[in-house]
Amino acid sequence: MDGVNEEDSLTMNSNTLTTSNSPIKPKAFPPNQSGYVSVTTDVRLYYEIRSSSTPAATKLIMIMGAFATLKHFDELAQFVVDTLSTSIEVLTYDHRGMGRSVPCSQKMKQTPRLLAQDALSLINQVWGTTSKVHVHGASLGGMVAQELALLLIAEKRLLSLYLAVTSRGSYLKPMAFLGSGTWSLLMPFLIKSNKERMVRDVLIPSTFTPGTPSCEFYARLWNDEYEQWFSFHDREACACQCSVVGTHYLTDNGARLIRDSNVPITVQISLKDKLMAPKKQQELAKILKAKTVMSDQGHMGDNEVKQEIFETVLKHLEEAVQHLPD
Repeated sequence: MDGVNEEDSLTMNSNTLTTSNSPIKPKAFPPNQSGYVSVTTDVRLYYEIRSSSTPAATKLIMIMGAFATLKHFDELAQFVVDTLSTSIEVLTYDHRGMGRSVPCSQKMKQTPRLLAQDALSLINQVWGTTSKVHVHGASLGGMVAQELALLLIAEKRLLSLYLAVTSRGSYLKPMAFLGSGTWSLLMPFLIKSNKERMVRDVLIPSTFTPGTPSCEFYARLWNDEYEQWFSFHDREACACQCSVVGTHYLTDNGARLIRDSNVPITVQISLKDKLMAPKKQQELAKILKAKTVMSDQGHMGDNEVKQEIFETVLKHLEEAVQHLPD
Protein backbone atom coordinates (compact mmCIF):
# COMPACT_ATOMS: atom_id res chain seq x y z
CA MET A 1 0.00 0.00 0.00
CA ASP A 2 1.39 3.40 -1.02
CA GLY A 3 2.97 5.26 1.84
CA VAL A 4 2.57 2.46 4.37
CA ASN A 5 5.49 0.61 5.90
CA GLU A 6 4.40 -3.02 5.59
CA GLU A 7 6.72 -4.11 8.41
CA ASP A 8 4.90 -1.69 10.70
CA SER A 9 1.38 -2.60 9.59
CA LEU A 10 -1.20 -5.04 10.87
CA THR A 11 -4.29 -6.15 8.96
CA MET A 12 -7.33 -7.27 10.91
CA ASN A 13 -9.35 -10.21 9.66
CA SER A 14 -13.07 -9.78 10.32
CA ASN A 15 -13.45 -13.55 10.39
CA THR A 16 -11.04 -14.01 13.31
CA LEU A 17 -13.66 -13.56 15.99
CA THR A 18 -17.23 -14.81 16.05
CA THR A 19 -20.26 -13.53 17.88
CA SER A 20 -23.75 -14.72 18.59
CA ASN A 21 -26.64 -13.61 16.41
CA SER A 22 -28.05 -12.04 19.57
CA PRO A 23 -25.21 -10.02 21.11
CA ILE A 24 -25.40 -9.29 24.81
CA LYS A 25 -25.87 -5.68 25.80
CA PRO A 26 -22.51 -4.33 27.00
CA LYS A 27 -22.13 -4.17 30.74
CA ALA A 28 -21.50 -0.89 32.49
CA PHE A 29 -17.93 0.25 33.19
CA PRO A 30 -18.26 2.80 35.99
CA PRO A 31 -15.37 5.25 36.40
CA ASN A 32 -13.20 5.51 39.48
CA GLN A 33 -13.59 9.27 39.41
CA SER A 34 -15.72 11.85 37.60
CA GLY A 35 -16.31 15.57 37.76
CA TYR A 36 -16.25 18.90 35.97
CA VAL A 37 -13.56 21.43 35.15
CA SER A 38 -14.07 24.98 33.87
CA VAL A 39 -12.07 25.78 30.75
CA THR A 40 -13.67 29.22 30.24
CA THR A 41 -16.14 31.30 32.23
CA ASP A 42 -19.05 29.65 30.41
CA VAL A 43 -17.68 26.22 29.42
CA ARG A 44 -17.41 23.31 31.86
CA LEU A 45 -16.24 19.90 30.69
CA TYR A 46 -17.50 16.64 32.20
CA TYR A 47 -14.77 14.02 32.58
CA GLU A 48 -14.25 10.49 33.88
CA ILE A 49 -11.14 8.63 35.01
CA ARG A 50 -10.65 4.89 35.05
CA SER A 51 -7.51 3.71 36.76
CA SER A 52 -5.65 0.68 38.04
CA SER A 53 -4.11 2.80 40.80
CA THR A 54 -3.87 6.46 41.78
CA PRO A 55 -1.54 8.07 41.08
CA ALA A 56 -0.63 5.91 38.10
CA ALA A 57 2.66 5.69 36.25
CA THR A 58 0.98 6.09 32.86
CA LYS A 59 -1.60 8.69 31.83
CA LEU A 60 -3.76 8.49 28.70
CA ILE A 61 -6.37 10.95 27.41
CA MET A 62 -8.93 9.68 24.88
CA ILE A 63 -10.68 12.20 22.63
CA MET A 64 -14.08 11.39 21.14
CA GLY A 65 -15.40 12.15 17.66
CA ALA A 66 -18.18 14.44 16.49
CA PHE A 67 -21.59 14.62 18.18
CA ALA A 68 -20.78 11.62 20.39
CA THR A 69 -20.30 11.23 24.14
CA LEU A 70 -17.43 9.77 26.14
CA LYS A 71 -19.53 6.62 26.67
CA HIS A 72 -18.17 5.25 23.39
CA PHE A 73 -14.77 4.89 25.09
CA ASP A 74 -15.96 3.17 28.29
CA GLU A 75 -15.20 -0.40 27.28
CA LEU A 76 -11.86 0.35 25.61
CA ALA A 77 -10.75 2.50 28.55
CA GLN A 78 -11.57 -0.25 31.02
CA PHE A 79 -9.82 -2.85 28.85
CA VAL A 80 -6.63 -0.78 28.88
CA VAL A 81 -6.85 -0.30 32.64
CA ASP A 82 -7.35 -4.03 33.21
CA THR A 83 -4.66 -5.32 30.84
CA LEU A 84 -1.78 -2.83 30.54
CA SER A 85 1.32 -4.17 32.27
CA THR A 86 1.88 -0.92 34.17
CA SER A 87 -0.50 1.18 36.24
CA ILE A 88 -2.52 3.66 34.19
CA GLU A 89 -5.14 6.37 34.47
CA VAL A 90 -7.41 6.84 31.43
CA LEU A 91 -9.10 10.22 31.10
CA THR A 92 -12.21 10.55 28.89
CA TYR A 93 -14.47 13.57 28.55
CA ASP A 94 -17.31 15.20 26.64
CA HIS A 95 -16.43 18.04 24.28
CA ARG A 96 -17.90 21.45 25.05
CA GLY A 97 -21.67 21.35 24.46
CA MET A 98 -21.70 17.54 24.09
CA GLY A 99 -23.04 14.96 26.51
CA ARG A 100 -22.86 16.12 30.10
CA SER A 101 -20.50 19.01 29.44
CA VAL A 102 -22.23 22.34 30.08
CA PRO A 103 -23.73 23.70 26.84
CA CYS A 104 -22.05 26.74 25.34
CA SER A 105 -23.90 29.94 26.15
CA GLN A 106 -23.20 31.41 22.73
CA LYS A 107 -22.96 30.22 19.15
CA MET A 108 -19.40 30.11 17.90
CA LYS A 109 -17.31 28.48 15.21
CA GLN A 110 -15.27 25.74 16.81
CA THR A 111 -11.86 24.67 15.51
CA PRO A 112 -9.59 21.71 16.27
CA ARG A 113 -7.18 24.11 18.02
CA LEU A 114 -9.97 25.44 20.27
CA LEU A 115 -10.99 21.91 21.30
CA ALA A 116 -7.33 20.97 21.76
CA GLN A 117 -6.91 23.90 24.12
CA ASP A 118 -9.96 22.60 26.03
CA ALA A 119 -8.26 19.19 26.31
CA LEU A 120 -4.99 20.73 27.47
CA SER A 121 -6.80 22.76 30.12
CA LEU A 122 -8.53 19.58 31.30
CA ILE A 123 -5.21 17.71 31.49
CA ASN A 124 -3.58 20.55 33.42
CA GLN A 125 -6.40 20.77 35.96
CA VAL A 126 -6.76 17.01 36.47
CA TRP A 127 -3.11 15.90 36.30
CA GLY A 128 -1.06 19.07 36.65
CA THR A 129 0.74 21.39 34.26
CA THR A 130 3.88 19.27 34.04
CA SER A 131 2.20 15.89 33.48
CA LYS A 132 3.32 13.89 30.45
CA VAL A 133 0.58 12.04 28.61
CA HIS A 134 -0.29 9.57 25.88
CA VAL A 135 -2.96 10.86 23.45
CA HIS A 136 -5.63 8.79 21.68
CA GLY A 137 -8.11 10.42 19.28
CA ALA A 138 -10.83 8.96 17.06
CA SER A 139 -12.44 10.56 13.98
CA LEU A 140 -12.95 14.27 14.76
CA GLY A 141 -11.20 13.48 18.04
CA GLY A 142 -8.19 12.44 15.99
CA MET A 143 -8.07 15.90 14.44
CA VAL A 144 -8.21 17.44 17.89
CA ALA A 145 -5.52 14.98 19.00
CA GLN A 146 -3.19 16.23 16.25
CA GLU A 147 -3.56 19.80 17.53
CA LEU A 148 -3.19 18.67 21.14
CA ALA A 149 -0.03 16.79 20.18
CA LEU A 150 1.47 20.03 18.85
CA LEU A 151 0.58 21.87 22.06
CA LEU A 152 2.12 19.11 24.20
CA ILE A 153 5.22 18.81 22.02
CA ALA A 154 5.91 22.50 22.59
CA GLU A 155 6.05 21.72 26.33
CA LYS A 156 7.85 18.36 25.87
CA ARG A 157 4.90 16.50 27.40
CA LEU A 158 3.72 14.15 24.61
CA LEU A 159 4.58 10.48 25.16
CA SER A 160 2.73 8.79 22.28
CA LEU A 161 -0.03 9.39 19.73
CA TYR A 162 -2.73 6.97 18.51
CA LEU A 163 -4.99 8.29 15.73
CA ALA A 164 -8.04 6.23 14.69
CA VAL A 165 -10.14 6.70 11.52
CA THR A 166 -9.12 10.32 11.02
CA SER A 167 -7.21 12.52 8.56
CA ARG A 168 -4.91 15.52 8.27
CA GLY A 169 -7.81 17.49 6.72
CA SER A 170 -7.65 19.41 3.45
CA TYR A 171 -5.50 22.34 2.37
CA LEU A 172 -8.50 23.81 0.55
CA LYS A 173 -11.23 24.36 3.15
CA PRO A 174 -14.39 25.80 1.54
CA MET A 175 -16.54 24.69 4.48
CA ALA A 176 -14.34 26.71 6.84
CA PHE A 177 -16.23 29.83 5.78
CA LEU A 178 -19.53 28.50 7.13
CA GLY A 179 -20.39 29.93 10.55
CA SER A 180 -22.44 28.28 13.27
CA GLY A 181 -25.50 30.21 12.12
CA THR A 182 -25.32 28.61 8.68
CA TRP A 183 -24.75 25.19 10.20
CA SER A 184 -27.80 25.75 12.41
CA LEU A 185 -29.91 26.22 9.29
CA LEU A 186 -28.50 22.99 7.85
CA MET A 187 -29.10 20.87 10.96
CA PRO A 188 -32.69 19.82 10.06
CA PHE A 189 -31.30 18.32 6.83
CA LEU A 190 -28.41 16.56 8.56
CA ILE A 191 -30.07 15.30 11.74
CA LYS A 192 -33.36 13.41 11.58
CA SER A 193 -35.88 14.40 14.25
CA ASN A 194 -36.98 10.77 14.65
CA LYS A 195 -34.22 9.10 16.66
CA GLU A 196 -34.92 5.60 15.35
CA ARG A 197 -34.67 6.81 11.76
CA MET A 198 -31.48 8.69 12.64
CA VAL A 199 -30.01 5.51 14.10
CA ARG A 200 -31.17 3.03 11.48
CA ASP A 201 -30.98 5.19 8.34
CA VAL A 202 -27.89 7.30 9.07
CA LEU A 203 -25.68 6.01 11.89
CA ILE A 204 -25.77 2.25 11.34
CA PRO A 205 -25.17 2.26 7.53
CA SER A 206 -22.28 4.70 7.89
CA THR A 207 -20.45 2.88 10.68
CA PHE A 208 -20.94 -0.89 10.38
CA THR A 209 -20.79 -3.63 7.74
CA PRO A 210 -24.31 -4.23 6.33
CA GLY A 211 -25.93 -7.46 7.47
CA THR A 212 -23.63 -8.13 10.41
CA PRO A 213 -24.95 -8.74 13.95
CA SER A 214 -23.44 -5.41 14.99
CA CYS A 215 -26.04 -3.53 12.93
CA GLU A 216 -29.11 -4.76 14.80
CA PHE A 217 -27.29 -4.83 18.13
CA TYR A 218 -26.27 -1.16 17.99
CA ALA A 219 -29.52 -0.12 16.35
CA ARG A 220 -31.40 -1.35 19.42
CA LEU A 221 -28.82 -0.15 21.92
CA TRP A 222 -28.50 3.36 20.50
CA ASN A 223 -32.25 3.74 20.03
CA ASP A 224 -32.86 2.78 23.67
CA GLU A 225 -30.02 4.96 25.05
CA TYR A 226 -29.86 7.64 22.35
CA GLU A 227 -28.89 10.62 24.50
CA GLN A 228 -26.33 8.59 26.46
CA TRP A 229 -24.33 7.92 23.28
CA PHE A 230 -25.00 10.97 21.10
CA SER A 231 -25.84 14.69 21.40
CA PHE A 232 -28.02 15.10 18.33
CA HIS A 233 -30.85 16.41 20.50
CA ASP A 234 -28.85 19.64 20.94
CA ARG A 235 -28.71 20.88 17.37
CA GLU A 236 -27.10 24.19 18.30
CA ALA A 237 -24.19 22.40 19.97
CA CYS A 238 -23.87 20.14 16.90
CA ALA A 239 -23.89 23.21 14.64
CA CYS A 240 -21.00 24.69 16.61
CA GLN A 241 -19.01 21.48 16.25
CA CYS A 242 -19.61 21.07 12.51
CA SER A 243 -16.94 23.62 11.63
CA VAL A 244 -14.20 21.56 13.31
CA VAL A 245 -13.84 19.12 10.41
CA GLY A 246 -14.16 21.91 7.85
CA THR A 247 -11.36 23.97 9.37
CA HIS A 248 -8.85 21.20 10.14
CA TYR A 249 -5.58 20.89 8.28
CA LEU A 250 -2.33 19.48 9.63
CA THR A 251 0.33 21.45 7.78
CA ASP A 252 3.55 19.94 6.51
CA ASN A 253 5.37 21.78 9.28
CA GLY A 254 2.94 20.47 11.89
CA ALA A 255 3.42 16.93 10.61
CA ARG A 256 7.20 17.42 10.75
CA LEU A 257 7.00 18.57 14.37
CA ILE A 258 4.99 15.47 15.30
CA ARG A 259 7.35 13.16 13.40
CA ASP A 260 10.43 14.78 14.89
CA SER A 261 9.07 14.49 18.44
CA ASN A 262 10.34 10.90 18.33
CA VAL A 263 7.28 9.48 20.10
CA PRO A 264 5.50 6.28 19.01
CA ILE A 265 2.71 7.06 16.52
CA THR A 266 0.03 4.63 15.33
CA VAL A 267 -2.66 5.38 12.74
CA GLN A 268 -5.69 3.06 12.64
CA ILE A 269 -7.25 2.85 9.16
CA SER A 270 -10.70 1.54 8.17
CA LEU A 271 -10.64 0.53 4.51
CA LYS A 272 -14.43 0.63 4.04
CA ASP A 273 -15.02 3.86 5.96
CA LYS A 274 -17.94 5.91 4.58
CA LEU A 275 -17.36 8.91 6.86
CA MET A 276 -13.60 9.41 6.63
CA ALA A 277 -12.07 8.58 3.24
CA PRO A 278 -9.59 5.69 3.58
CA LYS A 279 -7.16 7.50 1.24
CA LYS A 280 -7.14 10.46 3.64
CA GLN A 281 -6.44 8.11 6.56
CA GLN A 282 -3.58 6.55 4.61
CA GLU A 283 -2.25 10.00 3.71
CA LEU A 284 -2.07 10.85 7.41
CA ALA A 285 -0.14 7.66 8.17
CA LYS A 286 2.28 8.43 5.34
CA ILE A 287 2.99 12.02 6.31
CA LEU A 288 3.54 11.05 9.96
CA LYS A 289 5.56 7.92 9.03
CA ALA A 290 3.37 6.11 11.52
CA LYS A 291 2.80 2.47 12.27
CA THR A 292 -0.51 1.46 10.73
CA VAL A 293 -3.36 -0.80 11.77
CA MET A 294 -5.72 -1.63 8.92
CA SER A 295 -9.13 -3.28 9.01
CA ASP A 296 -11.60 -4.14 6.27
CA GLN A 297 -14.31 -2.33 8.23
CA GLY A 298 -16.53 0.75 8.38
CA HIS A 299 -15.97 3.81 10.54
CA MET A 300 -16.37 2.14 13.93
CA GLY A 301 -15.61 -1.49 13.23
CA ASP A 302 -17.93 -4.42 13.88
CA ASN A 303 -18.08 -6.36 17.13
CA GLU A 304 -16.32 -9.21 15.33
CA VAL A 305 -13.06 -7.22 15.32
CA LYS A 306 -13.54 -5.21 18.50
CA GLN A 307 -11.12 -7.34 20.50
CA GLU A 308 -8.46 -7.03 17.80
CA ILE A 309 -8.83 -3.24 17.77
CA PHE A 310 -8.52 -3.18 21.56
CA GLU A 311 -5.39 -5.33 21.35
CA THR A 312 -3.75 -2.94 18.88
CA VAL A 313 -4.35 -0.01 21.24
CA LEU A 314 -2.84 -2.06 24.06
CA LYS A 315 0.18 -3.02 21.93
CA HIS A 316 0.75 0.64 21.04
CA LEU A 317 0.72 1.65 24.70
CA GLU A 318 2.96 -1.23 25.80
CA GLU A 319 5.53 -0.28 23.16
CA ALA A 320 5.21 3.40 24.08
CA VAL A 321 5.84 2.64 27.75
CA GLN A 322 8.93 0.60 26.83
CA HIS A 323 10.07 3.47 24.60
CA LEU A 324 10.32 5.85 27.55
CA PRO A 325 13.85 6.65 28.78
CA ASP A 326 14.82 5.19 32.14
